[in-house]
Parts: sequence; structure tokens; C-alpha cells
Amino acid sequence: MPTKQSIVDQKVTELAQLTPQLSRAMANTGKELNSNAIIGDRNWALNTLALLIGMGDMDDQLQVYVKAATDSGATDNEIQDVLNLASIYTGNPRAVNAARAIAPYLKQESDRLRPNVKEELINVGDHETMVWDNHAAGFPIILIHCLALDHRTWREVYPELAKTGARVIAYDIRGHGWARNAPVTKDLDQLAQDLHQLLVQLDIKQADIYGASYGGAVAQAFATAYPEATRSLALIATGLKGFPVLAQRAVAAEKDGMAAQVAESLIRWFTPETIARNPWEVRYGRECVLHISVANWAAAWRAMAAGDATETAGALKMPVLALGGQQDASAIPPIMQQLAAAYPNSKLVSLDPGTHMMPMEQPQAVAEQLTKFYQTVEQNNFQKD
Repeated sequence: MPTKQSIVDQKVTELAQLTPQLSRAMANTGKELNSNAIIGDRNWALNTLALLIGMGDMDDQLQVYVKAATDSGATDNEIQDVLNLASIYTGNPRAVNAARAIAPYLKQESDRLRPNVKEELINVGDHETMVWDNHAAGFPIILIHCLALDHRTWREVYPELAKTGARVIAYDIRGHGWARNAPVTKDLDQLAQDLHQLLVQLDIKQADIYGASYGGAVAQAFATAYPEATRSLALIATGLKGFPVLAQRAVAAEKDGMAAQVAESLIRWFTPETIARNPWEVRYGRECVLHISVANWAAAWRAMAAGDATETAGALKMPVLALGGQQDASAIPPIMQQLAAAYPNSKLVSLDPGTHMMPMEQPQAVAEQLTKFYQTVEQNNFQKD
């Protein structure tokens, strides 16, 4: 009769034949796995966290691997994604227990990044949008994100603006994020109407409107349609008008699909060094491009391509900050200069370094400029160039 040890030896031999790497890794107490793995420390920690949740391990190991994941650059959003997937594959009870165990970390990150923020879905007519709203007593700031992304674009800028005491609101544009199932975008005027409806729902009569790239195009359309509701404009890495090349990006996706748009988008958005490091903003941007539908991507690019504030900008008298970047490959410095020159009460600021995704790649510098702008408008001390 075979002994227990002989059975173990037989299983080890079978394992070695089936997967030599795992056999060596186990024999070397994990040293082979750790030194030869190609998935990277962050993914390794997140995968381990998922396995522990699946096994129902609610002890110290969960805390260990949450820390390992965050030490390797994982964000609270990515850890939340693991919990969300766990609820599907391991059942809600284990996911809920894991969420309770991880709750101190999630609350710490929430308090740091979204102080006193209520995350809620708001109905704006024909769809719902996700909103971050800190419900502060100060004058409202509305943050409008870039094309293909969502309200999380402002992840690192939001807490800095909240320090001003402003009521800071970030939301998802139609066709993006939680608003991805909305009827397809027609034009910038429709997006301006969506924002107006959001302000009505939030009982906000007037706000400072800050938009980046596509969000800047929406902000200009909103200010044109609702000047009385716009105390000031901050236009980040955006243009005064659209160009035919923008519509070509819609055609490219319709022809080749979204995966083919990833590399060009990242190269246009970030520096090569940042792409190589693959921090959260690059990972987030990559996945957003992959997950947006071709229809929503194409509609957004066509809406921005058709936008043109050339004739209307001169009539808008509110303070305008044109915030550009020296390394921006899209809203290049001459485009930002043209934008600033079109508004009669504007100031041009150019960041160096400054890229197209400045709110994510240079968040501290962006937050500093937006905070300064907000304070000068609050104090009625804004001075144009």
C-alpha cells in the first residue's frame, strides 16, 4: 500500500510534468515565482487579493495584500474593482465580508481624495450621470472631463480644489462612464443642455465651469448658451474650434475598432516616460479607451470637430483662464494662445511640464493654477493678460 509520502512524491512528479515552473516555484518556497514572474508586483498583489477573497480569507492576509497592492501603485479604484468582480465569481457574502475587512483602507483613501463627497446618480432627462459632490458651502465649481474618460479624471485635482471651501462637482459626460448608456451625443449644444439640467437638479443657479480638452469644448458651449449661469471659465488643454482631424478619429474607430485607438491616444496624451512607467493615469486611460463604445467615441469626436466658439467668445465677459502645456501634442501653445485671445477677459497660463492630460499627469500644478484662479474670482481680483 503506498505511503502518504509516496503519494506526495507522485503528485509532485505529476506537477513537474504538467507545469515545471510551478513545481520549481513550490520547491523553492516561492523564490522562483517572485523572481521570474512577468505579471508585475501590482498585478501579483491584486490577483492574490482576489484569491484570498475567493477562499474566504478575512484575516490579516487581506490587509497584507491590500498594502502590497497599494505599495506597488494600485489605486483604491482598482482594489474596488477586485471586490466588484469577487461579488460575481465568489458570491456577495464573501465580497461583503472582504469589503468590511478592507473598509479602513477604502475610507482612508476616500477621505483623502474625496473629502466629504457623496457619490450619486443624478437623472438629467434622458439618462443618469454619476456625480461627485462634496456639498460644501462655497461657490460651486463644475469639473468636466476629457473625451473617452469620466469623472475620475479629476482624482488628484479634486481634493486640492475642495480645500478652497468650494462646492466641487465632477460628473460623467453623456456617452462616458456611468452615462455610457445614454442616447448617443448629437452635438456640444446637447451636452451644454445636459449640464444645465444637472445644475437644475442640484439647485445651482451659477457656477465656475472648468473643462479639460473635450470638457473644455463643453464648457464653452455651456457658457455661450447659459452665460448667466457661468461666473467664470477655466479651459484646460482645449481649443477655440474643432478641426477636421478630430472627425477622422471617429472614422478610424468605426473602421478599425477601439483597440487600434489605444496607442495613438496614449502617445497624444502622455509623455513617453510616463507611458513607460505605466502609473494609474496611463492604466486608467488605456482601459477607458478600450471600453468606450465605437458609437460613443465617434459621436464625441464629431461633436468636438463641429464645435466653434470663434464668433461667440468675444461676447462673453466672465473671467477666463486658458491653461495649456508646453508639451501638449494636441492643444499646442499656438492653439491655447488663439483661445485666450478670443475671450476679452482672459489670462493665458502655460505649464512646463504640461501635457494634454495635465489634470492627471501634472495634477498638483493644475490644482495650484485652478485654486489661484478660483480665489482671484472669489475676491473679485482677477486680472486679464
